[in-house]
Amino acid sequence: MKENFRCAVVLAVCLMLIPCLAFVNAGRSQNSGFTVGVYLTDEGRVEEFSLDDYVTGAVLAQMPADFREEALKAQAVLARTYIYRRYEAEQDSPTPALHGALISDDERIYQSFFTPEQAKELYGDDYEKARSKVKAAVQGAQGILTYKDEPVTAAYHSASSGSTESALNAWGQDIPYLQAAESRSDAELDGIESKVTMDTEEFTAISKEQLGVPLKDIDIETEQNERGYVTAVYLGGTKVNVQQFIQAFGISSPCFTYEKTDGSVVFTAKGYGHLVGMSQYGANAMAEKGSSYEEILMHYFKGCKLRE
Repeated sequence: MKENFRCAVVLAVCLMLIPCLAFVNAGRSQNSGFTVGVYLTDEGRVEEFSLDDYVTGAVLAQMPADFREEALKAQAVLARTYIYRRYEAEQDSPTPALHGALISDDERIYQSFFTPEQAKELYGDDYEKARSKVKAAVQGAQGILTYKDEPVTAAYHSASSGSTESALNAWGQDIPYLQAAESRSDAELDGIESKVTMDTEEFTAISKEQLGVPLKDIDIETEQNERGYVTAVYLGGTKVNVQQFIQAFGISSPCFTYEKTDGSVVFTAKGYGHLVGMSQYGANAMAEKGSSYEEILMHYFKGCKLRE
């Protein structure tokens, strides 16, 4: 029986441009005991968390707490790896807007994170159970993921179309460990396919206002690779960024097709997110079949190693 796909458990899971390319050259952190300062933008203050508490809050914001333990462990390693890179980046060049913190709660820029209060609001009566389960996973997977002894770009997405995609196709940057990986179970999820329908007026308005391409009608062409991933989009002959295009038009992933009818267009997409790195639902399916978090991470991040 197919598992039901639960989209938008947390908004940041499905963001198309998770900020994971900004620190590709960050160095290795030697400090395993640092605290994590989070700048709370609405309150205008920095709150400090222990590393374990921070990673627990990050995983609660990034992955459903009822996922299998090994999947939660894999997510915890990625969240911790991300913050290690942030630590080194801020040591080298502090960001004035963070006021001494390593990260802010602005999900448009940094990875998702819940304070205890935010997690309680989402999980309600199940908060203590969820937090206990996630914290156990965090404490049971204490390492970070590395490539050539450096913390990796900790990319993840909610669910793929049946295969993840390379960073080169998604972002134009060839990262050796972020290559396409089979994630067949994702394609079997109920709800993995989504549709967006719009008329000519809406299509042309979005094209002009959000992408800067004025059109008179629905004039679109795409190029796809062998996995059905759209590698190029042309509006009226003008090439536009694929990630910006799907964000502007509300398409769930870059693995999409379209059909034009009289005065409208229907986009049909498979997957949720940018499709690079670890598929969270794929990770959960691997865990259900007995894979460890180490095996999950090695599957989605080629040639990488775990480091305590």
